[in-house]
Amino acid sequence: MKFKELKSRVATLSLGTENNYRVEHYAGQTVIVNSFALYQINENTVGSFREANDVVIIPERDRLALQKLAYKYSRTPLDERRDEPKFRVRMMFSDDWSYLNEVKHNFSRWNKGMLLIGDRSQDAELFKFIFTKSEYDKLQRAHPQWLPEFDDTDPHFEFLETKNEIY
Repeated sequence: MKFKELKSRVATLSLGTENNYRVEHYAGQTVIVNSFALYQINENTVGSFREANDVVIIPERDRLALQKLAYKYSRTPLDERRDEPKFRVRMMFSDDWSYLNEVKHNFSRWNKGMLLIGDRSQDAELFKFIFTKSEYDKLQRAHPQWLPEFDDTDPHFEFLETKNEIY
């Protein structure tokens, strides 16, 4: 289970109840919180989570649902919990028309999978211009002479989310 999925499912559980459950991340823990920490999930060990003693004050239905989510997230391998960052690839310095675009469908004179340089706001139905690391790595392996290897400190890669948002 990805971190964003856990956050979404906990938020969905809050809908229609007087309880405001949320997920926070701090000090090496992912924590499901109400007005206090209910469940603490260790970010360094698979299968490790703690339930607060005071958890009994929330409704049993909520407690069981949150417990299942905490257990499922704790059993997810550590490297599969984080969502991949999304980014655009700028091919030329200070040029708003120099972003990597991949053609999504065959049309006109372009074939699916063809790479082009274009605006960062091209038609999303026709072009893919926002990539995840795994998507970009596949393209880079196919075109190593033209595309730089992924490096999150390289200015070619303009991230759309901060590292805190993707956790």
